[in-house]
Amino acid sequence: MLIVSFLILSCKREVKEEAIKPKQVNRELNQAEKLVNEAINHAGGMDKWASKKTLTYTKNIQSYDSIGNLIRTVAQVHKYQLKPSFKANMSWEQDGNKHEIVNNGKQSWKLLNGKIQDDKASVNIAWNSSFGSQYMVSMPFKLKAPGTILNYEGIDTLSNNRIVHKLKVTYEKGAGSAGGMHTWYYFLNKDNYQFEANFLDHGKGFSYTDYETFIKVDGIEITKERKSYASNAIMETTYLKTIYSNTNIKFDKEFPENLFQVDN
Repeated sequence: MLIVSFLILSCKREVKEEAIKPKQVNRELNQAEKLVNEAINHAGGMDKWASKKTLTYTKNIQSYDSIGNLIRTVAQVHKYQLKPSFKANMSWEQDGNKHEIVNNGKQSWKLLNGKIQDDKASVNIAWNSSFGSQYMVSMPFKLKAPGTILNYEGIDTLSNNRIVHKLKVTYEKGAGSAGGMHTWYYFLNKDNYQFEANFLDHGKGFSYTDYETFIKVDGIEITKERKSYASNAIMETTYLKTIYSNTNIKFDKEFPENLFQVDN
């Protein structure tokens, strides 16, 4: 469940992203920072993103085995409070059971048919999945998050012959829930700075993702469909693992406060 999201945040650390403050220094932006600014401007601009208080969408997930058979289809409803602090609720039905993940920003829970699952695996999945899914849908804006380390690695050509800017992204220890643990590479269109692909080294393996289509909602560009592939260390893909498509995307919908609470 939530394969990419689980890889993103592989250990539970209750450290708020806001705990690391960006350094206030007067200096010129380096090439990597300029590239991120261009990507954000292409996606609608940071001011527009920062004005949004909530986000909701349906995350449709199709999973495949190594020989191309479709093995699972799930439609998850994601509801995020973005401001003043992050909270999340994710719900879906699978195999006749109702699943729910709740994150109040400080603690998270996984529920199965309304009952809290308190085993270690469920606790970690709840924390990692909620933050990980929000990380992915919030790109490229998340590249401005405190603790982000950006390095520009020049012009590259992907296997599909797309010419791209190559951006290496790592995180300081203590940044979010997986600082210092993962190395990302983002590939941005050479001309318009839109995301083309990403490559993740999570320490125990690799994954490669193609960004297929985008959609604009309230002037903000959101990924509509992306495809995730199993990969080796040099970005050679072996098979299609998952297709993710986002639908019913809405900003600033009001949520009841108890949406982010559970009855213990």
